[in-house]
Amino acid sequence: MRLLIVLSALILCAFTAPGAAMAQAGPPPLRVKVLLASSPHLDAATRAQHAAMLQSLAAGGPSGGWFELLPTGLDLAGFEHCTLSAQDTRTCASRHLAEQGATGATIVVLAGGEGPRASWICVGTGPRPTSSERQTIRFDLDAGLDTASPKRMETRAAAAGCITSAGAETGW
Repeated sequence: MRLLIVLSALILCAFTAPGAAMAQAGPPPLRVKVLLASSPHLDAATRAQHAAMLQSLAAGGPSGGWFELLPTGLDLAGFEHCTLSAQDTRTCASRHLAEQGATGATIVVLAGGEGPRASWICVGTGPRPTSSERQTIRFDLDAGLDTASPKRMETRAAAAGCITSAGAETGW
């Protein structure tokens, strides 16, 4: 009898307060156009790890995320060259963003390094970084992807902060 009462109450709550479950889900993810440009010196496996790290930040990813990642429509080759450029990497990426007519919340993530020496430089369409210390991160790529690693959440939060700070250049 008690089970019937509990089930009745649960069903009643589901029909009378469907928004309550939605409210607990949190805010919608930020919609952002992101291009991942990896150093051509990285092997295919490391490039795939950088891509997996970016995807781990996507709302549809295996552990949920911060962003709805959208395509940028930008040409990748010029940005990959920026990872090798003798010129300032950020200046190079900013120039390519302007040349390709990028607008709004468009971010280029310049990825380099592997394993514990991985790095990202996140560049937005603004004239200068809003938080240069958050837009250049160094991290352990393996720890960021390892679901059992105690550094995973910290690494993912730093990566999300890198993208968010670059997005702030556009005046989000």
